[in-house]
Amino acid sequence: MKFLETMFRHRLLAILPLVIGLVVAAGYEMSQPRAFTSTADVWVDASTPAQTNSNAVQYTDPSTQQQLAIEELLKSRTFDIAVGGQGGMSAYLGAHPGANATGLAAIPGLSSLFGSSQASIDDTLAAVIPNDVTILPTGPQINAITVQGPTPAIAAGTAAAVVQQYGNEVAQAQTASDQLAVSYYDQQVSQALSTLQTADQALQTYLVAHPKVPASGTGDATATELVHTAAEAGTSYQGSLQADNQAKLTLEDVANNIGFRVLDQPQAGTSVSISKKLLGSGLAGLLVGVIVSLLILSALTAADKTARQAEDVKKALGLDVAGTISRVNGGTASVQRGGA
Repeated sequence: MKFLETMFRHRLLAILPLVIGLVVAAGYEMSQPRAFTSTADVWVDASTPAQTNSNAVQYTDPSTQQQLAIEELLKSRTFDIAVGGQGGMSAYLGAHPGANATGLAAIPGLSSLFGSSQASIDDTLAAVIPNDVTILPTGPQINAITVQGPTPAIAAGTAAAVVQQYGNEVAQAQTASDQLAVSYYDQQVSQALSTLQTADQALQTYLVAHPKVPASGTGDATATELVHTAAEAGTSYQGSLQADNQAKLTLEDVANNIGFRVLDQPQAGTSVSISKKLLGSGLAGLLVGVIVSLLILSALTAADKTARQAEDVKKALGLDVAGTISRVNGGTASVQRGGA
């Protein structure tokens, strides 16, 4: 009851922290740099490089595999720098030093107090790009790659750069794998050819030494065995040659077999709704204001020793109250003098 009396006596003091909290929260949010988002939709039709297809491993959607792969790449400084350079973020940071400042550092006049030391553009890209990129699977084979940027063009450019750079990484990994396959089959072809030549030479040498034996080896056990060996060597050689040619074709066409394609190209970024941010900040500021107001009113209530009820008078003076009037000029001090 006494707390409510204090609140009504100090209405302005109770309301002021709430107003200040709302104003400070709104000003803080308005001082933050504007943000724009752009999204690219990607269809995944193959497993990501190095992803095992073993039946012993629990099945994972292709979109989830790609999401994990891109998120891993975003932790790489080299990948982030490449994306920033290709998407325009690097040039923007060079032309606008401190453009990535957020929080209190973004408020005019406070950047020198709360801002960190000026980092290099590469360091800034390595810190900013992972936070600005979000990969969200929207289906078993579809990912939405959303990028937040300081301008519509940079948001769209960075989204496109993430897709392009990821494609480059996939192509490099696939190229390395295909190159190993080509090297392996080249060796197999060379060995098979050597075996075939040796078998043919042995057969020809035997036929020359035995002119009565037909080329098919019919009627001669040794010739028949040599013909069979040469035939097997020829079959092995043709199989190795075919596998080698296929591996080389795959290597040459690696750029078209990266396992995904872009369904929707990123468009010029749309502005992030400021109203939602203001609402969230306003509620936070209001909450802080309520807490401060309650603390102030609690302190005033505890410090207020003024006798306002009959029990307060008895506690302060040790006298019973015989009657009350609407107001006593001079307050408690006047009552004490009168009683004396």
